[in-house]
Amino acid sequence: MEEYSRPLSTYLPNHPSITGGLVVSAVIIHSSPNNHGPPRTLIIQRALKDGFPLKWETPGGGVEDFDKSIISAAVREVKEETGLVVDPETEILGPVGGLAEWIEPKTGLVWRKVMFLVRLTGEEVPVVRLEEREHRDYRWVTEAEVEVEDGEGRGIEFAYGELRKGVLEGFGRVRELVR
Repeated sequence: MEEYSRPLSTYLPNHPSITGGLVVSAVIIHSSPNNHGPPRTLIIQRALKDGFPLKWETPGGGVEDFDKSIISAAVREVKEETGLVVDPETEILGPVGGLAEWIEPKTGLVWRKVMFLVRLTGEEVPVVRLEEREHRDYRWVTEAEVEVEDGEGRGIEFAYGELRKGVLEGFGRVRELVR
């Protein structure tokens, strides 16, 4: 986690292949301390007029120069997109799902995405407040629903396959913590 506790300005020089920028997202898993129901993860549906329209993803966005650290960028993005407040000291458990990299077709710039596992606990599932310009719906779904890509009887089409893999890895890590 130390690598992500630094600002973008000290991360990028150590990763010269990243020429476009860094993106973060949060695989947020909520579980009840008294095991009332299975753990659930938050997925949010992209707006119709956005990239990957109507596809599902986890909250996140670009790391900015003003962010104190890469982790603080993830905390900021979660709050901006969902209204949820994440404590980076106790609720961010580390990176999950590997690093995704892609080349932006129009510019040829290389971007990297880091997904962080966030564990929230409490009897009640947290209330989500979406940024409506970017997202149109949200769901708290179980691991089984992610596995079959069908939550609440409505299909889940993820924005990209690595995201689903990271979410499932997050469920596995949370399950190990509970044992």
